[in-house]
Amino acid sequence: MTEHPLTPATSTDLRQIVYEKIKEAIVNGLIPAGQRLSEVELAGKLDVSRTPVREAIRQLAQTGLVKLVPRKGAFVALPTPKDASDLYEIRTALETLALEHLCARPPREDLIRFRELFGRITNATPPNAYLEEDRRFHSLLSVRSNNNFLETVLHNVTDLIQLCRHYSIEGVSLEQSCGEHIALIDAILDGDLDTAKVRLRVHLGHAREALVVYIRHHPEALDPALQP
Repeated sequence: MTEHPLTPATSTDLRQIVYEKIKEAIVNGLIPAGQRLSEVELAGKLDVSRTPVREAIRQLAQTGLVKLVPRKGAFVALPTPKDASDLYEIRTALETLALEHLCARPPREDLIRFRELFGRITNATPPNAYLEEDRRFHSLLSVRSNNNFLETVLHNVTDLIQLCRHYSIEGVSLEQSCGEHIALIDAILDGDLDTAKVRLRVHLGHAREALVVYIRHHPEALDPALQP
């Protein structure tokens, strides 16, 4: 079982450690979108002073994961439907670029392992287990692109998307999604870039639609206090 991120920090580099722990809790849905971040509470859970927590929150605000609201405090960001759509537009463009590198030299062992893994996932699989594998697979696309800047930007975009994916995945057919992954992997293994691009766009298009629909049906995601 993965260690809960909100456990005491032990490193001397407290600011970075605290930043990573809070970020992990946000991205993994342990601190839900829209929740106010209490410096006192976080400092207590991490067994640190409020200073590194305050610095970490400011750093998270720069990434877009946290929104600072005057006279109200810091909140985990709540993407709007347009935010979600825009993020997926960027993600699709970047992952399409990554595919060009991947299809030229596909990491066959990694891809075959993911193909087998997605083949074992059913609709009865816990959604968070699926999301973890989905995130690992798509991370492979950026890591193997051999472009550090693409990898960094795509990682940040994916983190923002993850804010609500833990909720929007409910009701989605995991078997259908895994079938889309397998179809994409087969095209990459065949070195068929054109087909891989089409299958990637279809897969991300479905994920984009699910997230946008979820946000639209949850009015709290449009809290005017958290809008720019």
